[in-house]
Amino acid sequence: MYFTLKQLRYYDAALRTGSIVKASAEMNISQSSITAALDAIEQSVGQELFRRVPAKGLQPTDAGSRVGLRIADFLDQARIFESDLMSISGDLTGTLHVGCYAPSAPHVLPRLMKILAQAYPAVRVDLVETDLAAMVQLLQNGRIDLALTYRRTMPDTLPFMPMFDARPYALLPESSPFAQAEEVTLAQLATKPLIMLDLPTTVEYFAAVFSQYGLKFQIAHTTKSSSVLRGLVAAGFGHSVLNICSPSDRQGTNGYVCRPISGALHTPEFGVAYTNASRRSSIVQAVLDICEKMAQSQAFDDLVLRPAGESKAIKW
Repeated sequence: MYFTLKQLRYYDAALRTGSIVKASAEMNISQSSITAALDAIEQSVGQELFRRVPAKGLQPTDAGSRVGLRIADFLDQARIFESDLMSISGDLTGTLHVGCYAPSAPHVLPRLMKILAQAYPAVRVDLVETDLAAMVQLLQNGRIDLALTYRRTMPDTLPFMPMFDARPYALLPESSPFAQAEEVTLAQLATKPLIMLDLPTTVEYFAAVFSQYGLKFQIAHTTKSSSVLRGLVAAGFGHSVLNICSPSDRQGTNGYVCRPISGALHTPEFGVAYTNASRRSSIVQAVLDICEKMAQSQAFDDLVLRPAGESKAIKW
């Protein structure tokens, strides 16, 4: 029985995407190469691993799913081995696959990547920006080594290193009646239409923040883009509640203002999630060390907007 590493990667892509067309696009290879890899592995195993179902693409058999799990685990180990082998000279080199929650990426990623590039210039970073739910799947499937994300969406089976507490704050139009106050309350925000991020678990999270005070909010607009959200608030289409407040947001020249929300709030921890397998990589361990030092030095403290005499947070 003989497989090439490429064939195993093609099989993994076909299983994950459920499509030869999508797998070929992801791997940047011809569809015939994907098909040939599937056929070769199927012949070696001696069982039917996929069924080609019209309008549904590839459907794995039970044996195909079991083979896929073993291949995914092997590819995870192979990536670690490849990275460590390239770093055998003592200088870290190779590719680090990092996922990041899209709305937080512009604020968190550049800081981490700058320090990583200074310390290990030979390490290449492959970035994936996505939503919180997809991040879990990418980690568990071995598609990324690390995820910069919120703990509240991570299963207990995945290790997590917190870097800062992302306390909710209010984003208000300059014309808002609350814009001149030092801080606002959830009760005040509940009287105004809100603009919310239309991403998995986001609306549910903020609903829980308001419901802890017996409040409900009304949604004026939703958007998948945090930049569009800020633009809509600046144009006066509504207020919003976010978790990461960049220094540029506080300048007061964008058409909106940022205000802390008073009271004890459900506050999610933002940090880095990984797997026990990926942690064995010398590159991943080096990045975890960097993240820990950044957390200890409060490198992300300027992204958190707290009220004076901050009330105790309820960790999520």
